[in-house]
Amino acid sequence: MNHYAIRVREHWTLHAPDRVAALEDPERFFSDLGAQIAAEVADLAGRLQHSPALTVEMRRSSGQTYLQDASRRMTARRIAEEIVMNQHLAWAGDPSLPLDQAREEWEQTRPADENLIAWAERTQDSPYPIYSTAELEDKATEWALPTEFLTGLLEAEIPRMYLEANREILAEAATIRFLREVH
Repeated sequence: MNHYAIRVREHWTLHAPDRVAALEDPERFFSDLGAQIAAEVADLAGRLQHSPALTVEMRRSSGQTYLQDASRRMTARRIAEEIVMNQHLAWAGDPSLPLDQAREEWEQTRPADENLIAWAERTQDSPYPIYSTAELEDKATEWALPTEFLTGLLEAEIPRMYLEANREILAEAATIRFLREVH
C-alpha cells in the first residue's frame, strides 16, 4: 500500500467509518485506490511541468540549470498531489451540500481574478516596483499559484493579457483553493 492509500484510508476511517466497514476487502480497495491516485498524480504532474507558469523562468534564460529543472518538476508534482488528493478526500466527509453545488456557491463568493490584475498593476505602478520574495510566496500560497506564475504576471507588459493567456492555470488554482476550503 503506497502513501496515498494510507492517507486516504486514514481519512476515510476518521470521516466515513461506515463506508470503510462496508468494504469487502479494505486492503485491496485502498491499495487499488492508492495506485490510481499515484497514476493521476504522475499524469497531472507531467502536464503541469510543461505549463506556461512553470516555464516562465526557462524562457528568460537560454540555459536551464539542473536545479531549475528539478524545482519545476517538484513544484508540478506538489501541485498535482494537492489537486488529486483533495479530489479523493473531499467527498469522504459529510458536507452539507453536494460537491458540485458547493463549488457553484464558492464560485459566486470567491475573490475575483481581477484582484490579481489589480495587485500586479499596483506593484508595476509603484515608484518602487520591487516586491519581496516573502510577499510573492504568500500571494502564491493564498492563490494556489506557482511563484513563477506571479513573477510572470508582474513582468508582463499587460497583466490582464497574461492572465487571459494562462486561464487554464487560474482554473486549476481555483480548484485547489476550493478543495482546500471544502476539506
